[in-house]
Amino acid sequence: MVPRATRPDLTFNVAQLLREDIGGRRNYEFAEPALELDGALVLRDVRGVVRLTRTASGVLADARAAGVVDLECIRCLAAVAESLSLAFRDEFHARVEVNTGMPLPPPDEDDPFFISENHMLDLGEAIREYALIAMPMRPLCKPECLGLCASCGVDRNVTPCTCQEHRGDDRFAALRALLDD
Repeated sequence: MVPRATRPDLTFNVAQLLREDIGGRRNYEFAEPALELDGALVLRDVRGVVRLTRTASGVLADARAAGVVDLECIRCLAAVAESLSLAFRDEFHARVEVNTGMPLPPPDEDDPFFISENHMLDLGEAIREYALIAMPMRPLCKPECLGLCASCGVDRNVTPCTCQEHRGDDRFAALRALLDD
């Protein structure tokens, strides 16, 4: 077993691994204080492990990572610190042959990950993409969040609302009456 080295960032030099036979491996632990996901979204306190395995066309990254992203509750707009756990396996393809520097043909798959011409594998982009997929579509501050009042805007989790309940469009009164029965 290869000893794990702690990494301060998400970039790995895989030149030596690319010179090994198929199946050669390296294990790493990594930590990154912040990784920008999309605009103002930032994954904080990223920590994880990755096993890099030599393949015929590059390196297979088998990774587990965790971090925290700050979101807004969809009902009351309160800040929500959402913990994300990621586990993925993806192949990073070499652009150039490591011994000769000759360009390699592109892979057949759509939107592949690549190893740079300097033989650097950047795990950050893969973590970013998988984190965006793992984020909740409807983040809530708590499952029983009451949200904001549609009329006065008060946070109903903090203050009870005294507004009349909005009954909706009067054109649907006949349908509403069926539901009330």
